[in-house]
Amino acid sequence: MTGLLQKLKSDTSGNVLVIAGAGTMAMVGAAGIGVDTVKWYLWKRQMQQAVDSSALAGALNQSQGAGWKTAAESELKRTANTAYSIVSMTNPPTSGSWKDNTLAVEVVATTTQRLPFSSLFLNAAPSIRVRSVAASINDGENCVYALAPSGKGVDVGGDADLDFGCGVISNSAFNASVDITGSSKLRANPISARGGINVGNNDNIDPGTTLIPYGQPVTDPLASRMLQPPASPASCLFNNKAVKPSETVTLVPGRYCNGLTIRGTVHFDPGVYIIDGGGLKLNSQAEVTGTDVTFVLTGPGSKIATLDISAGAEVDLAAPDSSVDATWANILFYQDPAAFTTGNTINGGADMLLDGIVYFPMGEMKFNGGSNHDSKCLMLVTYRIEMTGSGKVRNQCSSDYDDYDRAARVIRVVE
Repeated sequence: MTGLLQKLKSDTSGNVLVIAGAGTMAMVGAAGIGVDTVKWYLWKRQMQQAVDSSALAGALNQSQGAGWKTAAESELKRTANTAYSIVSMTNPPTSGSWKDNTLAVEVVATTTQRLPFSSLFLNAAPSIRVRSVAASINDGENCVYALAPSGKGVDVGGDADLDFGCGVISNSAFNASVDITGSSKLRANPISARGGINVGNNDNIDPGTTLIPYGQPVTDPLASRMLQPPASPASCLFNNKAVKPSETVTLVPGRYCNGLTIRGTVHFDPGVYIIDGGGLKLNSQAEVTGTDVTFVLTGPGSKIATLDISAGAEVDLAAPDSSVDATWANILFYQDPAAFTTGNTINGGADMLLDGIVYFPMGEMKFNGGSNHDSKCLMLVTYRIEMTGSGKVRNQCSSDYDDYDRAARVIRVVE
């Protein structure tokens, strides 16, 4: 037996088989660990997507004053495709750079899965932990609002080339809530909608424009002011007043019954002009100026006055600031909300400067810019708005406008 063992000790004919066996074991082990690791990373990515969606849903509902936690739990259940455990759901977050921010929602969850190969070596399966924080954040400022909850809110077409230098938002849930078609160009950032945004081609907007479809609705930025048509003065200063092309006059504040039509040259003294019925019509020959002026369009019953500025009219009008008139501060044109879907038209001429707020909360407007329309500060708050033509708004508003919540908000994952 001793001799046999000595011969076996010096025999090398089986070395390759032994080495191959050992190498195969290592290769199979490495492959097994690799496959299990890929699985863990896949589950982590899937769970991260699920908690991101959960946090976004929670932050969206929280921004709207709804039940954020129910929305977050429901979205996590809908999107998670592995078994999970919720570690925490908090508003505001309890950790990170958004800690204590009431606009943010934090979601932390774990998942644990045993895999065939790694379970041979591990007493317990690894626990995969994911975390997400979503919040409502500001992404610019809005200056064009369409408040209608349905149908097209903002309709841009024809050869429009409008530069607003600010954000445009529609409250409609329609799939073409903002509709930009034809050869039109809308230079605005961001462009937001509660519903969908339809852009015909890349030339309809500037490169880098932020589009926010199916986002948050906004409240009327002027609703808190609770503006109402003035009851005084009750008597008519003029009835169906008309200024002929050959006339040059100065008009004073008061109640203008059954409309005001201007074809000539008019200077408006500072104050509030109540157009009671009929309409405020600035025809193509009109030359109109006025500083610290507000035009209130109202009327008996449903006969609310409308606004009609014709192409070719030269208009330079500016609203008062709060130091001049606290009640009508920044309001250039206001239409009685009883004017449900009443049509109004602003056709930009060779020279049109409008500085202030056009506030038609229940009125529709056609806004056709002019080639030299270059307003410094113009806010359009209407029920619906249709835009064509060209023009530029520099959006250099004074600190008076800081009181309005003009922030363009978007829900994003921030951590």
